Amino acid sequence: MKYLYLSILMLIASLFNFSHASSIACGAAIANKVTLNMGCEVGSQKNDKLNPTLAVNDDSMFSITDWEFFGKIFESGTGDNSLDIDFVGNSYTFSATGSLQMGTWSMSSDIWDAFDDIMLVFKGGVANYTGYLIKDGEVSGNYMTPQLKDGKPQDISHITFYGIRGTGVQCETEPCVPPPPPVDTPEPASIALFMLGVTGLGLASRRRKQK
Repeated sequence: MKYLYLSILMLIASLFNFSHASSIACGAAIANKVTLNMGCEVGSQKNDKLNPTLAVNDDSMFSITDWEFFGKIFESGTGDNSLDIDFVGNSYTFSATGSLQMGTWSMSSDIWDAFDDIMLVFKGGVANYTGYLIKDGEVSGNYMTPQLKDGKPQDISHITFYGIRGTGVQCETEPCVPPPPPVDTPEPASIALFMLGVTGLGLASRRRKQK
């Protein structure tokens, strides 16, 4: 009987550990699609979603687990190309000019006064998101979509700005950009496996009582 309990517990444990993964280094085909970067990594999840936690922190992008989300551009097309980041006493801008395939990005010239690290995440028509760690001090560069499907470039659905604030830098409101309420639900297969484990525990308990 104890082996049945052990097997069920191991099944449940593996179910919840299965979804946790980490980022991997970019391949040569996309490593320099965004300049000027000092690193490129691909996340393990479908999107850099905000709920219930930041996927970029779950994936430890660039070995960092305390990234903050400051906003997205391009969600409504190329006209949605500018993001304002407001801190106490200062405001900074991140923007991009071009198409959903390629163009230029730029930031306020003094933005590094507020940030220790900056990451731009690109998402498009493939399963994973791609993050670029911007080289310290750089405030402009070029981008080409890193989202490739069967070798063909896919349109960017959004570019997300993540950062690590410098010591003493405060947002006008905390958090800087409130995340939307959680909407993710467990996958059907995960629910089925969990219910199988619970049912197994119930049957094992019933058999023990009948003896």
